[in-house]
Amino acid sequence: MSSTFQDLGLSETTLFAVERMGFTAPTPVQEQAIPLVLEGRDVVAAATTGTGKTVTAVMDAKRFGKRTLFLAHTVELVDQATKTFRELWPRATVGRYVESMKQGNAFVVCGSIQSVALNLERFKPDDFSYIIVDEAHHASADTYQKVLSYFTPEFTLGLTATPERADDKNILDIFKNTAHKLDIQTAVEIGELVPVRCIRIHTNIDLTKVRFNSVQYNIRDLESKIYVPERNQLIVDTWLQYVKDKRTVIFCASVKHAQEIAGRLHDAGVSAEAVSGEIKTSDRREVLARFEKGETKVLCACDLLNEGWDCPATEVLFMARPTMSKVLYTQQLGRGMRLSPGKESLMVFDFVDNASQYNMPCSMHRLFRLKEYKPGALVLGTKQQKTAEQGLYDRGERPDALIDWPVDALDYELVDIFNWQEEAAGMISQMEFVRRVDVQTETIERYVRDGLLVPDLVVPMSEHRTFKYFKEETLQKYAKQYGWTLIDDSNRKDLFLDMVRQMDMSYSYKPVLLKAVLLFADDKGRVKLSDIVTYFREFYEARRAAGLVVEKANSIYAKGGYTDAQAQRNILSNPFKRFEDMQMLHHTKTLGVIQVDESVWKKLTREGKQEIERICDEKLAQYYGRVSNLQLNKINVIALREGDRNDSI
Repeated sequence: MSSTFQDLGLSETTLFAVERMGFTAPTPVQEQAIPLVLEGRDVVAAATTGTGKTVTAVMDAKRFGKRTLFLAHTVELVDQATKTFRELWPRATVGRYVESMKQGNAFVVCGSIQSVALNLERFKPDDFSYIIVDEAHHASADTYQKVLSYFTPEFTLGLTATPERADDKNILDIFKNTAHKLDIQTAVEIGELVPVRCIRIHTNIDLTKVRFNSVQYNIRDLESKIYVPERNQLIVDTWLQYVKDKRTVIFCASVKHAQEIAGRLHDAGVSAEAVSGEIKTSDRREVLARFEKGETKVLCACDLLNEGWDCPATEVLFMARPTMSKVLYTQQLGRGMRLSPGKESLMVFDFVDNASQYNMPCSMHRLFRLKEYKPGALVLGTKQQKTAEQGLYDRGERPDALIDWPVDALDYELVDIFNWQEEAAGMISQMEFVRRVDVQTETIERYVRDGLLVPDLVVPMSEHRTFKYFKEETLQKYAKQYGWTLIDDSNRKDLFLDMVRQMDMSYSYKPVLLKAVLLFADDKGRVKLSDIVTYFREFYEARRAAGLVVEKANSIYAKGGYTDAQAQRNILSNPFKRFEDMQMLHHTKTLGVIQVDESVWKKLTREGKQEIERICDEKLAQYYGRVSNLQLNKINVIALREGDRNDSI
């Protein structure tokens, strides 16, 4: 492994700039990632906060030497990147594309994803040869997809400290390769981040009835439980009792919560300020600057500091915002883990609220699977540090690092580290179950309701709602038992064609949808939803103009006077849903695109598409033959009744 930047093959000007920025040797993530990105592959560099990802990206973009776009989702991240580019690549013009600043003609553009997405028409698809996505775990979000699908760069690099998202698969699909992964524990082990200690503070707040969805609490339920004077005062009293004069960041649940805590600390004589995305950017910078200078002792933050900011001198974190998200908790933890002169460790205070097994919030011990808790003891540290400290605890002695902390070295607690998400890892949700078999959603729901399908894990999300999970072998067992065909990439195209051939039709919508897709799809199987709406309108209005039956009387197309929005809702709720259930078609809301599944589209030959077109035409002819006969019979019946009435007169 290299030990200097020279060994990595960087140019003299880059080496000079790196030295001027204070880097004396490459970090582990730079040592491993730089040689890989030099190979020219789309990659994601996954490494924890404070390990040199941005510098790595800038140095490689400079080596690449072509127009570069840096994307981030906060102004602070854009500003940091702009500064780094200007220091490491002084010959390139570096512009900002954020808020009112639109320097889109610069050689290097550092922009917020929101500003770039709203102004895509000002760029050409091939404007940038190199694109860097900071905090790349957001890249599967629709806004990022809108931008990334628009541009056609030669190379895309994603940077993230937290790749372990629910949609991690999508992230890797975007970037194809992982250049380097360095987790928090390893970063501490090798001395890139400071060790972490923990003190658990128990509250009397009951979260058991708080509703949640996967890893997110219902914010209204949560605020109603934790935004109470007793809990807020406990946070303040804890700081006064334990911390006193150490620089602290308190992560709060809402803007109101942050303001309340800051106000209570201020009333107690502590220099504390609240910071959030709701205050003006200039004011926010001033608040952060005062904290970095030490003028403000406590920052009460809401969301804003989860990503893209850190102050190495931060000594204490208060986790006062309950969260079930490992990603969010890890992001918050990273705000205080940078190395700083005289900083032995970071002290984390976990505020432990009462919760059920299934809506238990994250904590240091749950995150790192540690059952035993001793107040102030190392949670993250080198093996040598942990062994030495354990020896002190065994003798009933307190480590020197805890001299200033009012904790009892003999206190002990067992922590419940059960995590339903880990239990469910590798299992199949009920929604995924539907997508894996050739039966409809309603059938699976009925089988579960009637006890014919028994989940392996049931997670209560609220009083009336549960998530159900099945093991792979359970899926296989029920598929065999009930004669269902399992769907995967190898047979999805054939099953799609079978579905088209056997298409049942209550309305004419399915074949019309398929004909629209075949007409407008690009080489990746993507169709603008607006084009499909236009096709539907033209198809049905052409029938009306020709004096043909348009649809059944209760159809919006038969009634007429419908809007594009109504047509779109109809398309997505009726013909589209069944194809989506079986993962044949996908809808990306922000992009306004429907896409044929990649495994289907790639295998569809010209002859296969022609067969679908022919089947659709035949199905439509058969359908309208039936509907026309029904309507004719209805007219005849009415005529007979009128005749009978006249005869009776």
